Amino acid sequence: MPLGIIFKRAFRDIRQNLVTHIMTTIVVALTCLVFIFFSIFSLNLQRIADRFGRELAIVVYLKKDIPQNKIPSLYQKITSMKEVEKVKFISSEEAFKRLENYFKDEKEVLEGVDPLFLPPSFEIQINRAVYNPSRVRAMAKELAQWPEVQKVQYGKEWVDRLESFSEAVRAAVIASAVLLLVTAAFVVSNTIKLTVYARQDEIEIMRLVGATNGFIQGPFLLASFIQGVTGSLVALIVGLFCYKYVYGIIGQTELIKSLDLQYLPPSYMAVIVLVSGFFCMIGTAMALRRFLKL
Repeated sequence: MPLGIIFKRAFRDIRQNLVTHIMTTIVVALTCLVFIFFSIFSLNLQRIADRFGRELAIVVYLKKDIPQNKIPSLYQKITSMKEVEKVKFISSEEAFKRLENYFKDEKEVLEGVDPLFLPPSFEIQINRAVYNPSRVRAMAKELAQWPEVQKVQYGKEWVDRLESFSEAVRAAVIASAVLLLVTAAFVVSNTIKLTVYARQDEIEIMRLVGATNGFIQGPFLLASFIQGVTGSLVALIVGLFCYKYVYGIIGQTELIKSLDLQYLPPSYMAVIVLVSGFFCMIGTAMALRRFLKL
C-alpha cells in the first residue's frame, strides 16, 4: 500500500480525534519526562563517579629493608603495566618531609621521630583510558603479592562502593525505562482503540471489500508512532528548559562548576525518541491484533 495513503489516513484520524490525541501525547510526554530526569541524574552521577574513580591512586608501600638496587627494576615493572599512567617513587625521607609539612603547626608531634620510620613507596596513577574498578582491584591484589611489597592501599572500600552504586543506578534507570515505556504504550494503544471504535463500521466495510491487514492497521500504527515520537520530543524540550533553569540557579556555585553537569547527549536523545515511537507502535500493534482479531 502506498505510504502516502497511510500518512493521509493517519493524519485524518488525528485531526478527527485531536483532543484525545493531544491528551495522550501529553501523558506520553510526562511519562518520558520522568525517565529523562532519571537519565540526567544517572548519567551525570556516572560521569562524576568515573572521574573521581580515574583520579584514584594506588600507593605501594615497600619493605623497609629492601635493597636500593631493586627499586629501579620495580619501577620499570610497574610502569610496564597497561593500567598504569604515571609512577612516582617516594623515599622514606620525602615521606617524612610530607608528614612534617602536614604537621607544620604542631611540629612537637614529630620531635625525636626517626625520618626513616616511614617505608619507601610508589604512588601509581591509573590510566584513565582503561580505568575499571575490577581491574584496579585485580592490579592491587597482584602488587600485594610481590615479595618486596609490604602493603597496598587504593581505597578498596571506596572502589567497591562506587562499583556497587553505579550498578544499582544503572539497574534503576533500566527498570524505570521499561516501566514508563510500558505505561506510555498502554496509554497510546488505548487511545488508538477509541479511534477504532469510532471507525468500526468503516473497518468492517474494508474487510468486506478485501482490504489487507496492513491496509487496516497501517494508519493506526503510524498514528501511535507519531504520538510516541511527539511526546518524547516534547519531554526532551521541557527537560532541557528545566535543566537550564535549575542549572542557572545552582550552577554558579564552585561545587557545581567543578562537577561540570551536562544534559543528555544527542545520541541518547535520539534513542529515547525512536524507542518511544517504536514501543508505542508495538503496543498498539499487539492491542489491535487482539481487538480486531487479525
